[in-house]
Parts: sequence; C-alpha cells; structure tokens
Amino acid sequence: MFNEEKRIERAVRNFLPYGQVLVVDNYSSDRTVEIAKALGADVLQHKNPGWVEDENTTSVVKEYVKTPWIYWGFSDEIVDAPTMEAMFEAIESGTCSIVNIARKNYYYGKFTHDAYQNIQSRAFIKEAIDFRENKIHHFGKHTVPASEVTTLNPKKYYIHHFISNTAKSYLSSIDRYTDIESRHTKPQHPLKMILSITKSFILHYFIRGGIRAGRAGFYLEIQMAFYHALLTMKAFEISSNLNSDAIENINNKSRDKILFGIEKKMEYKK
Repeated sequence: MFNEEKRIERAVRNFLPYGQVLVVDNYSSDRTVEIAKALGADVLQHKNPGWVEDENTTSVVKEYVKTPWIYWGFSDEIVDAPTMEAMFEAIESGTCSIVNIARKNYYYGKFTHDAYQNIQSRAFIKEAIDFRENKIHHFGKHTVPASEVTTLNPKKYYIHHFISNTAKSYLSSIDRYTDIESRHTKPQHPLKMILSITKSFILHYFIRGGIRAGRAGFYLEIQMAFYHALLTMKAFEISSNLNSDAIENINNKSRDKILFGIEKKMEYKK
C-alpha cells in the first residue's frame, strides 16, 4: 500500500483480534507506517512495480510471514464478523489449503450488490499458490487439487470493498493499471469490444443488481466500460507500434501531401 493514512487504521483493526497483522508498505510519504506500528501491526517496506501480486512482492511477503497461512487483504476493504468466522472455520477444518471469498463493491458510498463481484483466493497456505510469472489482476496458480479449495457462500459471506475514488482520481489509477495490463493483452476488434462492453453492462447493471445502487451503480458501469475501452486501445497501439513519434510521422505524410498540392497549384499559376 502507499499513502493510506486515511484507511489503514480500520484495515488493521479489522484483523488485530484474529492474529498478527503485516502491513506491506510501498515507502509511503504520509503517516501510514506510523499509524500501523502504533496499532501493533508489523510493517514491511517493499518497493513494488505498481501492483502487489507480482512474483517478487509475493515472494518477499511469503518469506517474511512465519505462519503457514496468509490472508491477503487491502486497505480499502473490511471483512465482517460472519465472514471472518466462516473463513476461520474452513481453515481450522484441516481439509483445505485455500479459502475463496467473494468481494462486493461500494461505489460513491452505495452498496452495488453483485455488480462486479469477484471471487478471490484470499486465505491460503503459502505453498498452495504459485505466483511465478503472475500478471496484474490475477492471483497466481493453485498448486493443490480442487478438493483442497473451499469457496464460501457468496450470498452470505463476502469482503466489503469500499471504492473512494472520484472520477478525476480514478484517471491516474486506470492509466497506470492499463499501462501494465496492456503489455499482456491482445487487441480486440472494435465490434467485439462493443459487444463485450454491452454484455458486461447488461450483466452487472441489470442482472447483478448495479441498478439498485442508483446513479452510483450506473457510474460504476461507466468506469468499467472506460477501463475496458482504454485497455483495448493501448493493446492496439502496442501491437501496431504506435507511439507519438510514429503517429506524427504518419500525420506528416498527410501534411506533406496537402502542402504538395498547394505548392503544385501555385507553380501552375506562375
């Protein structure tokens, strides 16, 4: 995490009753580290590449943590008591190595129900997930059979994800994440992109309940559509070797053609 002084207190307090809390800090310049330590959390400072599930960061965390199990959380999340109890029940059963938990969103302070809910492997034995060559927005590969993976009922148990960004503050995050993700993304055909965005809108806004959050649910859909479109555009630019200089050279050919026509016409008049 980086510069999370406004959210770190609640995130740490959420887990303190259950065991050791480790805050992995990306060299924050605010009071994040100070607050975390004052609450009794351990702090590991580590420079990440702009996201935190990369091979190096996960390896460093695994080496630092001495317990066999890890819960992988974020400062913008809260886990309620029933979900926490269900997770520990699964862990203490001795029959699983990974616990999958759903994450549901709050946008503009409104609960968006199942819109863009995802199920993630949040609690796991260190050896049960392999993060080598992991990519952004992925969470490694399971090294254990499916019989050792428990998924909590998403209708009853889930992580509360509180999105605090405004439209403006989201622009920098979206730009950074799509820069990273576009390196491993194949460009979509424009029609396929339109169909994909439309399908996603219908699924998450109407079927999964985003509409029940009012304008907040609608704007969440718009943000996700923008992310998808920008990612596709950047992937196309990479595959086509398009950068500012390349585009300028293409434009110069059109400029030169226009100028040549003018100059030719002026010569004819002379």
